[in-house]
Amino acid sequence: MESRFNKKALVLAMSTALLASAVNAEAIEKNSEAEKVEKITVVGSRVPGRSIQESTVPVDVISAEDLTQSATIGGEVGGLLQANIPSFNMPRQSNSDAGDIVRAAQLRGLNPDQVLVLVNGKRRHNSAVISAESKLGRGAAPVDFNAIPASAIKRIEVLRDGAAAQYGSDAIAGVINIVLKNSSDGGNISVSYGQHMTDFKPTNESINDGKTKILSLNKGLDLGNGFVNISGEFKDRKSTNRAGFDELPTIGFAEWIVPVPASGSPEAAANDALAGQKNYQSGDGEISDISLAYNLAYDVSAEATLYSFGTYADREAQGSNFFRYPVSAANVTSVHPKGYIPTSIANVKDIAMTLGLEGEYAEWELETSLSYGSNTFDDDLKNSINPSLGASSPTSFNRAEYKYSQTVFNLTAAKAFDLGYIPLYFTAGIEARNEDYSTKAGDVESYIAGADTSKRVGSQGGAGLRPEDTVNEDRNSWSVFIDGEFDLSDDVTLSTALRFEDYSDFGTDTNGKVSARWALLDGLALRGAVSTGFRAPSLAQSFYSGSSSSFGDGGSLVQTLNLPVNDVLALANGSSALKAEQSVSRSLGVVYNVDNFNLTVDYYQVDIDDRIALSENISIDNVPDVRAIRFFTNVVDTETKGFDVVASYDLDAWHFMAAYNKNDTEVVNNPDNAVFGIEETNTFETAAPDDKIILSSRWSNEIVSVLVRATRYGDTTRVFDFGDGYEPTQVYSPKWSVDADVQYNVTDDLSVSLGANNLLDEYPDKSIYDISYFGNLPYDGGISPLGINGRFVYVKASYNF
Repeated sequence: MESRFNKKALVLAMSTALLASAVNAEAIEKNSEAEKVEKITVVGSRVPGRSIQESTVPVDVISAEDLTQSATIGGEVGGLLQANIPSFNMPRQSNSDAGDIVRAAQLRGLNPDQVLVLVNGKRRHNSAVISAESKLGRGAAPVDFNAIPASAIKRIEVLRDGAAAQYGSDAIAGVINIVLKNSSDGGNISVSYGQHMTDFKPTNESINDGKTKILSLNKGLDLGNGFVNISGEFKDRKSTNRAGFDELPTIGFAEWIVPVPASGSPEAAANDALAGQKNYQSGDGEISDISLAYNLAYDVSAEATLYSFGTYADREAQGSNFFRYPVSAANVTSVHPKGYIPTSIANVKDIAMTLGLEGEYAEWELETSLSYGSNTFDDDLKNSINPSLGASSPTSFNRAEYKYSQTVFNLTAAKAFDLGYIPLYFTAGIEARNEDYSTKAGDVESYIAGADTSKRVGSQGGAGLRPEDTVNEDRNSWSVFIDGEFDLSDDVTLSTALRFEDYSDFGTDTNGKVSARWALLDGLALRGAVSTGFRAPSLAQSFYSGSSSSFGDGGSLVQTLNLPVNDVLALANGSSALKAEQSVSRSLGVVYNVDNFNLTVDYYQVDIDDRIALSENISIDNVPDVRAIRFFTNVVDTETKGFDVVASYDLDAWHFMAAYNKNDTEVVNNPDNAVFGIEETNTFETAAPDDKIILSSRWSNEIVSVLVRATRYGDTTRVFDFGDGYEPTQVYSPKWSVDADVQYNVTDDLSVSLGANNLLDEYPDKSIYDISYFGNLPYDGGISPLGINGRFVYVKASYNF
């Protein structure tokens, strides 16, 4: 612990000294008006026109061509990132409550909320709901990438380095900046249709499902002194199901799922009749989605430009819960005589808008902006029941509503100086942010206890939020930062940053960063960085309250309460007020760029103290019809080490790319207790792939473009703790997935495509019996980025106008 604080102090001291010298130096304008270069937004450097190859830290750019010909499922933005960035993974969660609907992603094996997401360089808001039942990304309120229409995106920039000193809280693993299209003329409309076409071995079926229809458009308009670019996307996706045949009723495991009568008894006849059937739902849920975006800029004078951009998304999505048997404490047979699968229905509304002004004044480049973003998650259930209410119970419920909003004000000033023989680009700024998190109670019938005390209480699939558990919390924060980039010589670039932040709920934090690039030879350079960082606990992590169904002792499905950290019951079981995560990041890399060949190799290490995690399920016996509780905690520190290799080569009509990531996270102070045990250690250390390889090639001429990509996902591990030392564990072996897309240009403006994701129809290893839930879930839908749906085939037509 002491060594980390010493490293942090060293970074802060170096940053302060270097920046102070810059501020106090005599200011001489570096470039005349004629020498100014086009301003390009690239994360990692605030210097206009700085190229990716000249960056002091690793930055990847996913181009418009990569976005157009992606060979991914349904054109999802998260899928585009996973297909192109070796350290980015975004599993398709199943049976994971909100995780089925708002998918969480990882960069460098860290949590989704440890990655800062920007749109046009401005902070994006997170979702309102916690991913409480997902495996990867568990406990995070992630940014919903899929709320941004892919048709609106010009490029995506991924900074693979700690950047909290530059951009603020959350940027521990890196920064993802989504740049919107800015063309002032022309447009595009495209339609696509796809579905999964797979041979499903566990049930010996050939399955065609997951039918996906997408209509997208983009149009640029010239405003004379500016432009507006508008985009829209409409998506309709049907569900998939990769459940196996049910073996449970034949073996009489009376406490699994919910108390049921022993197999073979007269009372169990309705359950026994379901043996060998497909009773569960495992896979993607239905989605109906509309998303819109605009990007606008207008020159109000020769020196000033007004700009604005925003997005809107409205999604209705479904997710499945576990099957409830006809004769059990979770059912009323007169209502559901053959059992039922509770279905989660979420209506998610996501809004974001930024208004800003940039220009020059007194030889300074000034920019100010105001951004607002909100996410509302309305949580419903259908095909459910509150068994304690008997036959009079409704079968559809509103469980809760969650809302998160964020307002951010920014003001920055930048100027080029010449410190004698050393050019400097200096930036200073302030940021003020207000966040609000609120919840609303569900229907009374979703949580009330009825007269039948032999039955479960509350809507099955998760009881509703009670009025006494709702919250309306907000907080304010402000920060100041200074950033300096020095060209010490023609061969050496030095970048420094220093940032101070003050939060109304957990206090202050100061972080610094120093990075450098040294050109050794023509085309060969070394680069490295050391920085400190932090992540403030989200309001949802401090105040989230909800109910869900999760696995308890012996693998039984029990109702679990997610409690705020200040709840009396949580405090009695080890909870305490959350602290900010603190990090120290180091990286060292090599850049080689000659002719049409580019190679980067970057090693990194990220140490995080007081890492925020959702606790293990803690068994209790003093709350009616609740068997376990959990809450957020800062109980562990972690150490993440890894390296990225990215190479590309252009040869005439060919473009080749190869990328590799190796990543290892270790919990360095595992307390091995009820708050943080073997399951959460597995989540942090081994649930994500230990490595990943991407090999791709694209060949194109004026008529045809062919993309082929092969991706290998490394080992993943799944561990359950079912109590009394029963800890079934499985290591899933590496798997390759091949994607392909062939685009044919019918005319200069019209093209058609045929493509496939997971062309060879690969699946993860079949789960061992102990964790396949008696054959119902033959594949683990929670950890493999490969997914469990098999081959996806699509056709697409696109017209430029």
